[in-house]
Amino acid sequence: MRFVSIRDIRNNPAVLWKDSEAVITVNGKPKAVVMRIGGDPKEILDFIEKMRVQMAVEKLRMFSLEKGLDKLSDDEIEKIVREEKRKYSSE
Repeated sequence: MRFVSIRDIRNNPAVLWKDSEAVITVNGKPKAVVMRIGGDPKEILDFIEKMRVQMAVEKLRMFSLEKGLDKLSDDEIEKIVREEKRKYSSE
C-alpha cells in the first residue's frame, strides 16, 4: 500500500492509480484510503460499513473485558439500564 500526500495528488492525480490501494495523507497524517474497485460500488461500501461495525463491536467487547463488565449479571445490567433511562426521561 502506497502513501500519497494531498500535494502530490493536486500536482498529478494519476499518482493514485499506480497501485491498487493508496493512503492519502495530509501533513503526513493518514486521512483516507483509495482503492480500485471491480464491481458494484454500493456492495463494496456496504461491506466496508459492516467491517466498521464489527471493529466497533470488538472494541466494545475488549473494553467490557478490561473493565470487568462481562461479569455483570442480567439483573445488574437491567438495573443500570433502568437508571439510565430514568435519567434521560426526566430531562
